[in-house]
Amino acid sequence: MEIPRPPKSRVLMIGLDAGDPELIEQWTLDGTLPNLAALRAQGMIGRLDSSAKYLAGSPWPTFYTGRDASSHGLYHDFQWRHEEMGFAAPAEEWLDLDPFWRNLEGDVGVVAYDIPFSPTCRPFHGSEMSCWASHDKLAPASSYPADLLEDARREFGEWTVSYEGFGPGRIEELLGLHQEMLDNTRRSADLAQWLLTRPWRLAIACFSAPHRGGHRLWDRSGIKGPVSEAQGAAFDGALRDLYVACDSAVGQLVTAHPDATVFVFSTHGMMVNTSRVDFLDDMLARVLAGGEHGQRSVSMIRRFGEALPHEWLRAITKSIPKPLRNRLVTMWSAGALDWGATPAFTCRADLQGYIRVNLKGREPLGIVESGREFDDLCDRIACGLTSFCDADTGDPLVDSVCRADEVFPDGPRHDRLPDLLVLWKQTSSIQHRAVRSPDFGVIQRTTPGHVPNGRSGNHRGEGFLIARGPGIPCGGRLEGRPHIRDLAPTAVAHLDTACTVELSGAPIRDLVAGQ
Repeated sequence: MEIPRPPKSRVLMIGLDAGDPELIEQWTLDGTLPNLAALRAQGMIGRLDSSAKYLAGSPWPTFYTGRDASSHGLYHDFQWRHEEMGFAAPAEEWLDLDPFWRNLEGDVGVVAYDIPFSPTCRPFHGSEMSCWASHDKLAPASSYPADLLEDARREFGEWTVSYEGFGPGRIEELLGLHQEMLDNTRRSADLAQWLLTRPWRLAIACFSAPHRGGHRLWDRSGIKGPVSEAQGAAFDGALRDLYVACDSAVGQLVTAHPDATVFVFSTHGMMVNTSRVDFLDDMLARVLAGGEHGQRSVSMIRRFGEALPHEWLRAITKSIPKPLRNRLVTMWSAGALDWGATPAFTCRADLQGYIRVNLKGREPLGIVESGREFDDLCDRIACGLTSFCDADTGDPLVDSVCRADEVFPDGPRHDRLPDLLVLWKQTSSIQHRAVRSPDFGVIQRTTPGHVPNGRSGNHRGEGFLIARGPGIPCGGRLEGRPHIRDLAPTAVAHLDTACTVELSGAPIRDLVAGQ
């Protein structure tokens, strides 16, 4: 008589995009998030180290490739492409963005839904939908099998995440965003549950509301115009509402699949906005010039672009072919730079500051020699930037200026990254009227008293993980702080399979010791 083999384990991974570890810990303890609280009591909770500490846009690619940004190369929605001396929307042909779930050995069935910044779907052993309702999209919505997308539209209708406006929003707009995110979370939960009726041993689904909500609903500093008492009360509870909706979505999926090992996680969190990136162009120009009379170069095209309402810019860039869009963004960002006289320049960013050296042998028009000249320039820039402080309080702006080659291992896409990463002090950046340096003078803010893009919240450089399943201890905390690139190897270990591409992380010891 043949002895039946035990059923193979299943792993359900649920991403809460930008779910903040401090809010998760608080609200799983006070009864706000009962489903996550139950998982926490039945398993383990901990914080995850994240590449978001250095590169705000890199965490999701780091998770799904299982490798560092120096290997996959993706960190922002427009990046410097040195071989063309211009900015470009990220694309698979010059980045390495192969998700681990497409490269599992054996007959591991997979269902993947709406993982942010994931590449266009292609054939593999499973079902996938990408770029549907996520905050960050790399490409238009797609699916594998190809007809899955149309089946989903027929079953659930068409809906999207609206474009994020630039600048502070009126209270009516922000409360409308709140309602949109609540509706999207409910509909995404239903769609994910529909996808999970397909055969799977690994399922990954992501909910985006904490990300957009964290940017826009963190506090009232991003509101423009009057706010009534009733509107203010609704706004103050809006972010909490989104987390409650995500908790319900988690409960829906977990209840439907009680046998699965569950990982609920975020690849980074949210906190008050600390970005001073709107000052960085002028700060760098003065440091490079050696005094307060240094001026950033601004072309007429850039001045025109800065004067247009952001909604118009969105409409223009959305409606034109990608090559032309890339040229326009390059002209708006660096159109007046004289490369023969530009040793370093800023790259597009919305949290940390990114600086690129115009390096000979890498940039076609590079002027800075590698070695001593490169090192001396980086040191001079770092020293100059850290001299700036708030003009009124004297509080410093910059926590540190890091070299990318010192915080990320060498990798095949290291040349895609900025050379210098400006990490700001972990304090609110809302209040600045102007900044000053004893060596480089005063720089006035164009929007005194608020951040130009209107975001009251921005990325925190750590995420969270709640894990429950066979062999995982109950009610404990993860030892140390695993990295987000360890999530993929941990899932692979629980599936008792292997990945055909290299993963640079390692299974989280607390979660596989009982396997």
